[in-house]
This record gives sequence, structure tokens and C-alpha cells, in this order.
Amino acid sequence: MSKKIITINLSVIVFSLFFFAWILSGTLVYQVTYASSSPSFEIQEMINENREWFQTYGNSDLNLKNNYTDILAVNYFSDGETLKATLWLNAGINNYTNFSFKNPLNKINYGMLIDADSNTETGYRGADYDFYVELSGGNLSAYLYLLSSTGGYRLLDSKIDFTEPLDDSGAFLGSVDFDLDLSSINNPSNYNLLFYSAESFQFNEVRQFTSWVNIPPPTLQITTSPGEVSIRQGESLMVPARIKSTTGFSNDVVNITLSGDNNLDYAIASGFNSSELIVNVERIQPPLFEIEIPKETPLGIYSIPLVVTIREPSEAVITKPISVESLGGKVDPEFEIAKEYPTVGYLTKPINLTVTVIAPMSTNDQFKEFWGTYGSFIGIFAGGFIGAFAKDLFDRRRKKEN
Repeated sequence: MSKKIITINLSVIVFSLFFFAWILSGTLVYQVTYASSSPSFEIQEMINENREWFQTYGNSDLNLKNNYTDILAVNYFSDGETLKATLWLNAGINNYTNFSFKNPLNKINYGMLIDADSNTETGYRGADYDFYVELSGGNLSAYLYLLSSTGGYRLLDSKIDFTEPLDDSGAFLGSVDFDLDLSSINNPSNYNLLFYSAESFQFNEVRQFTSWVNIPPPTLQITTSPGEVSIRQGESLMVPARIKSTTGFSNDVVNITLSGDNNLDYAIASGFNSSELIVNVERIQPPLFEIEIPKETPLGIYSIPLVVTIREPSEAVITKPISVESLGGKVDPEFEIAKEYPTVGYLTKPINLTVTVIAPMSTNDQFKEFWGTYGSFIGIFAGGFIGAFAKDLFDRRRKKEN
């Protein structure tokens, strides 16, 4: 009887262990799934400073380098599930009637390279995916490729001839839109993007690249010396500063604009003038501000709005030639640029410089500051004077005694 009871109890224990293990495993799976979602962020705009075409293969740019592949700016945002991007172009392709879109030798690509793990050692020169839309023969198609550090590539997904862009609706007139389902690249939590356009004719191709952008978008941070800037009413102060982004790059400031009320920007030379503070940018690199506090400025903490542009390092990469239409293969070295070429990334963000306005010094404060500055010198001088006087007095007394 006792053996039977023990057997039943052991069965209950084993069942309980499996039950709790099942619950625990389910909880872990849920947590991993939840943690793998991509970050959502508001719309960002990047001005393309790298408006230069590169010959990716061939030796002629005849009929290439057109304005409809010249990228002026890029807007991008995400809800955590879909990444949406808009490339703003110098002109719409509908404006060029002399370009034959029915010729299969003419192709236009708009796309983006994705560094899904923020590791430049993986993927093809750092890019793990290549997602682009292609206009060829009057039809539009989309492709998503997986890239390897070996130079290999494999087609993950495609959508062929899903729209007719050249119609009366004015599609692609000065811009191009595309959406990327982030689950197709495993919902990265931190990733980098590089947008590009490509234009090919026969056996020649040129491309234009933007700089890399970081997801989630970085912010700018400012540090001053001293750390807390306090200025008395009626006084001014020179404030050295350091500005860098949250991506970890050291500051390389190329522009500082002082913003006023109603989002008005003032030239650097004129400075930022208000009824309460007078601020001038004395130097951009490294940043140096002159802040003047009028006597009538109320006491309190003030935030000086700035718009800062910094330069960040970036390097463009070359993906597979757009003339290759296959499920996979290898990048032909003949189609690559002979040497890597760096590009420059620019980050423009608002930032606030905080200043505390304090009361002017009282007579007691002035005496304390004076004594703190000259007290030791006065003490030494007074000590020497007293010593000399005491010696003279001692000598006189000794003479009298003699």
C-alpha cells in the first residue's frame, strides 16, 4: 500500500514539474518574442550632402546621371512593424520623355541597404540586406536580398510588376515611396540604413548614396565647462561646450544656429537676441558661447534653443549589380568599385543650452570674493610687515637696554 502511495506522489511531482516547465517555457518564448520588436520613431528627415554619382560598373555615364536619380533628401519613420521611406528627388522621371522605359536595357533602382546588427564585419561590407524597387520596361518590381560577407547574395522575397508607375496620377513625380516589413529582416532592435539610387543603361551603371543613419534615431548632448552655467544679473560669461551624439561619436560641429521664438532661425553673426538673454556664437569648433545677462533679467533657469549640425563618419558599400536577376549568386568583382570610398554623414538636431540667472553680489559677497582671491596674498604681505615691525621694535628695545 505504501509503495502505491509513493508511486502516485512521484507521478504528481513529475507532472507538476513538467507543468511548471511548460508554463516557464511559454513565458520565456513570449518574452523573447516581445523583446524582438523593432523600435518605433517619428518621422525623420535627412538632407543628402553626398550628391555625387559613382560608376559602379562599366566605363561610360552616357544617358546616366539624370536628375531623377539625384537624391535631395530622405524622410523615414516606423511604427515598429513597418519602415516607411520617401526619397525626394531633384526631378520626376515623367519629365524625361526622351528616356525609353520600354527598353529592357534601361533600369532605375531606388533602395536602401540595411545593417541589421550594427556590425560592419557581417554582411557585404557591413550591409546585411538590400531592399529596392526597380523600374524596368515601364513596370515596377520590389526585391529583398540577403547579403553575405563572402560576396554571396540570395533572394528572400520579390513582388514583380505590382504597379504601373507611368500614368496620369503623377506617381514618382519628384519622389519615390517604399515600405519594408520589418519582420522580413527579423525585427532588429538596433540597425542602420543607407539609401541609394541606381541607374543603368546597357552595360553601365551609376549610383548615388546617402550617409548611414542610425535606428533608433540618435539625439545630441551638450556638456559645458563649468557643468552648471550660472551668470549674475548684469554680467556676461564665455562658456566653452562640447557637443556629441548618443551614437558615441565625438563632436565635429559644422554649424550652430540660434533659434528664436516662433521657430525663427537667426544667422550666427547676428546671434540670438531676446528681451532677457543675449547670446552670441563666438566659435563653432569647438563650440564657444558668449552669454550676456541684462540687469533687468528675472532670476530663474533659461533654456537657449539651438539647432546643431555635426559630422559623423560613414562609409557607403556596393551591393550586387542590378543587371543580375537571379535567386542568388556572387557579386562579380568586375562590377565593384576599385576601392572603397568614404562618405560623410550629417546629423542636425535641436538642443538646449541651460543657463541659470542668479542675483548680483551683495557687499558681503563682494568682500568674500575679494578675500578669496587676494586673502592669501594679503596674509603673506601682512605677516611679513608684522614680522619686520616686530624685529625693528625688538632691536630698539635691545638698544635701550644696552
